[in-house]
Amino acid sequence: MTTLGILLEGLPANLTVTYAQQAEAAGFGRLWLPEIIFTDAIVPATAAALATEQIEIGFGVVGIWSRSPVTMALETATLHAVSNERLVIGLGTQARGYVNNWHDRTYERPVRAMREFITILKGILSGEATTFQGEIFRIQQFQLMAMPPEKRAPIHMAAIGPQMIQLAGEIADGLLGYAYSVEYLRDVVLPNLAIGAERSGRSLDNFDIGVGLPAIVGSDHAYEQITGQVVMFATAVDSSPAYAASFEAAGFGPQAQEIRDRVAAGDVTGALDTVTHEMADALTIAGTGDHARERIDQYFKAGATSVVLNPSAPGAFYPLYEGHFPADTAFPEFDFPGYLGVIEGTISAMETMP
Repeated sequence: MTTLGILLEGLPANLTVTYAQQAEAAGFGRLWLPEIIFTDAIVPATAAALATEQIEIGFGVVGIWSRSPVTMALETATLHAVSNERLVIGLGTQARGYVNNWHDRTYERPVRAMREFITILKGILSGEATTFQGEIFRIQQFQLMAMPPEKRAPIHMAAIGPQMIQLAGEIADGLLGYAYSVEYLRDVVLPNLAIGAERSGRSLDNFDIGVGLPAIVGSDHAYEQITGQVVMFATAVDSSPAYAASFEAAGFGPQAQEIRDRVAAGDVTGALDTVTHEMADALTIAGTGDHARERIDQYFKAGATSVVLNPSAPGAFYPLYEGHFPADTAFPEFDFPGYLGVIEGTISAMETMP
C-alpha cells in the first residue's frame, strides 16, 4: 500500500488547519508538520487532528535534542489519543547549529543519540517502567500512567546518509528521507535499510519508506520557480554529504559541484542558472499534475511506500544552517501569496490521483 503525503511549513495555525482539511478531502493520506523556526509541531498537529477525521498526522521532523525523551513521550501519547491513533512520530537530529545555538545542547554522535532516544521513547510508549543509562540520554524509572493505545504511534526517522538509514532499518518503524533521487533511493537507501533490518533480524515488509521532495505542481513555470530548492540541497554538504551523493546517483554530480563552486565564489545567480530542467526534475516534483503523478509513480516503482510533497514558495531559497551561503548572499523576498498558491495548486492537482 502506498501513501501520498503533504508537508506544510511556515503557516499560521489557522491556515494549517484549513489546508489539512483540504488535503484530506483531496485524498492525501498523511500530513507532515515540521518544527524549525516558524511554529512548534505539536500545537498545529493537535489542531489539525481535531479538525480532520482520516488523514494521518505526522510531525516531522522534530529534533531529538529539542525535548527530553520523557517530554516527547508525554506529548506524543497525548496527541496520539487526541487524533484517534492517527499520529506518526517523525524524529531527526537536525542541524548542528540548531542544537548548539538554539537548544543549549551539544550535537554529538548523531547515530548513537538517535538510537538511544528511540529506545527510550519506545519503552515509555509501550507502557513500561523505563530506566536507561545511555551515553547521551539517561532516564530513571519513568512510567507513562495513561490508558495504553491499541496501536503504538509509529516512529519515523529522518535519514539521508547510509549510517542513519541503516539505523532506521534496524530500530524505526519508517524512514522519512528528503531530496532522494530515484537512483539514490534504489541504489543507496534500500540496500542500507536491508543491512539495518538484518542486524535486528526483522523484515521490512511493514516498514514505511518515505521520500520528501520540494514541489511546485500545476504552475506553467514550475521548473524555473524551483531552481532555488535545487541549489539549496546541492550545496547542503555540511548538513549531510549524502545530498551530494543523491545528485551524483542521478547523474548530476558535476553540475552539483559547479553549483557549489559558484555559490562559494559568491555567484548565486550563476548557480541558479546552472540548474537545468532535467536536474530539477531529478530532485523535485515540478510541473503539471500529470507529470507530478508520473514522477511520484517512479518513486513508488523504485521501492518507496510513501511520497511527501513539500510545496515550495516560487523562487525561494534560504540557508539551511549557519554558513550555508556566503554572508553577503541576497536571498529573494519570501512570496507568501505565491506560496499559498503553490499549496492550493498542489492539493488541487493531486485530487484525482488514485
